[in-house]
Amino acid sequence: MQKRIPSELISYLIMKTMDEKGETYGYELINTLKDISNEHWDPSYGTVYGALNRMEKKDFIQRADVEEEDRKYYRLTSKGKEELEKRESGMKEIGEMAQENVLGFLCVYREIYGEDKFQELMDRMRKEF
Repeated sequence: MQKRIPSELISYLIMKTMDEKGETYGYELINTLKDISNEHWDPSYGTVYGALNRMEKKDFIQRADVEEEDRKYYRLTSKGKEELEKRESGMKEIGEMAQENVLGFLCVYREIYGEDKFQELMDRMRKEF
């Protein structure tokens, strides 16, 4: 599993999750990120809670008034919703660049490992998607 996820992508996905689900907490966000990536990503507590702390300092999120022992719930603020909207178009551009990177890596993979391994990888990708 890949553990290193760009912090801007983490923040975006956290804000998007909060926008869709409403109030949420760190462990739930970790599981959401795992689910989105089909468990190829396994973000640490430090990664997610670090992102939450940074977003809270920027007033993109705030703690929600949910009383549950040992859990801190967060929700998106109006400033966070504005930031999410700004990032939506940026994420589309990143997605287009990522597509080119993925295609490039696939070509390099085929060159290094050969056609048989490449076809195995493509079969695996077809099963996942």
